[in-house]
Amino acid sequence: MDKLFGIDFGTGGCKAMVIDTKGKVLASVFREYPSEHKKPGWSEQDPSLWLDALTAAVGGCKEQMEDGFEGLLGLAVTASTHNAVLLDRDGKVIRNCIMWNDQRSGRQSARLREEFGDKIFEKAMAMPSPTWTLPQLMWVKENEEENFRRIHRLMFTKDYIRSFITGDFVTDVVDAQGSLFYDARKKEWSEELCKILGLPMETFPKVVQSKEIVGRVREEAARLTGLPAGLPVIAGCSDTAAEDLSAGAVRQGQIIVKLATAGNVNIVLDDAKPHVKSFTYPYSVEGKWYTVTATNSCASANRWMRDAFYPVEKELFEAQGEDVYLYMNKQAEQIPLGSDGLLFHPYLLGERCPYFNPDARGNFFGVSMMHTKGHFARALLEGVAYSLFDCLEVLKNFTDNMEDVVLIGGGAKSPLWSQIVSDVFGLEVKVPENAESSFGGALLVGVGAGCFEDEEEAVRRCVRMKRVFTPNMENHEKYMRIFEIYKRVVTALTPIWNEG
Repeated sequence: MDKLFGIDFGTGGCKAMVIDTKGKVLASVFREYPSEHKKPGWSEQDPSLWLDALTAAVGGCKEQMEDGFEGLLGLAVTASTHNAVLLDRDGKVIRNCIMWNDQRSGRQSARLREEFGDKIFEKAMAMPSPTWTLPQLMWVKENEEENFRRIHRLMFTKDYIRSFITGDFVTDVVDAQGSLFYDARKKEWSEELCKILGLPMETFPKVVQSKEIVGRVREEAARLTGLPAGLPVIAGCSDTAAEDLSAGAVRQGQIIVKLATAGNVNIVLDDAKPHVKSFTYPYSVEGKWYTVTATNSCASANRWMRDAFYPVEKELFEAQGEDVYLYMNKQAEQIPLGSDGLLFHPYLLGERCPYFNPDARGNFFGVSMMHTKGHFARALLEGVAYSLFDCLEVLKNFTDNMEDVVLIGGGAKSPLWSQIVSDVFGLEVKVPENAESSFGGALLVGVGAGCFEDEEEAVRRCVRMKRVFTPNMENHEKYMRIFEIYKRVVTALTPIWNEG
């Protein structure tokens, strides 16, 4: 019995991974699914697509292993947080899920800050912004009154999928915190915060630790997905918490930089230290906390560029079974540092840290006749790195130690992007072999099933670094001069964004 199964539902797709108890990857499958952007700043997903991806990913992993799921110890589902799946009394989904990067609830967030800001920050340890479930549901209440009245149960992405597998009505401490309805210090849903919207307490699921076994695979789910009936299923956690665990972050002061759909710069802490420009969560490692600073568009910005700037190349490369991102990177590599004066602000879906402005918009600044697609490709990589550096500046409120930095996410597979981040930060960054949410979820299975004594043992046995990027400090100094211009452009554009 030595196989651990993690399935993660990110914003761009589902990644499933089976590992052994030494961290070796035995199977790995990715299935992409779309978001809907019906209006500027809107981002929704159809939960039925997640279930389709689940079945495809499970089947794909099973096919990759000669002995299938023999020896499987358990399963954990992880996913992006804040995303509320609204169910009626018959258990049917009421509307598409409003995703964490949706910006429609900006006005609701502003009102919540004005009327209840101190109370919310005291209990939920964060200020309202469109990322959180509370403002999203306030928008639903004010704009879709009938849908709001039909809400009987609220689940989050991973919990909806896991409930399909087990039939449970449970969430974990991380996703509960991502709602802005949870009092993490008291470890309970806050009746006072729930009353802001008038939601009954029974609307919310039971809250448990991320590593707890909360159910087993039902016969019907086994038949539909191919999972073994009776397989133990772990509660799971947010994708970010799982990624941080997969990066080996179990100790105070460790910093994790994430180049995924969104970009995060996180730090592990022994105690909760709420800050108005960051997000504070209980960690999947019981007894620890982690603080998140985040930019809304990271790899999603690169995906947007792929589709908008390189549609012909994408079609040609995919027909040959090749990756167009490699081609984009090669073009970017030919362009000098600073992209010959071309700057990119990655605020394609508004922005979180440190501006928290849902009306912010992406832009290319300094475009001239000399600029090619390669310039735009490099400017995008540099612009995201600047936005992440903005996030890192906030973390300096929590630590002076910048020596233990790990880089994760799909973007970390690009040596060029990783080196740009190292140069912009002026810090050495390490890249693990398997820093993915599905890998972190699999580690949680090992802890919950008793294969590992605790998360630290799981990390010691399974997490390994594969590469270290050392900053070129001459490049860092150049980037810091450009970063000052980057911030001045933000300052200049903010009044224009706010008028819109």
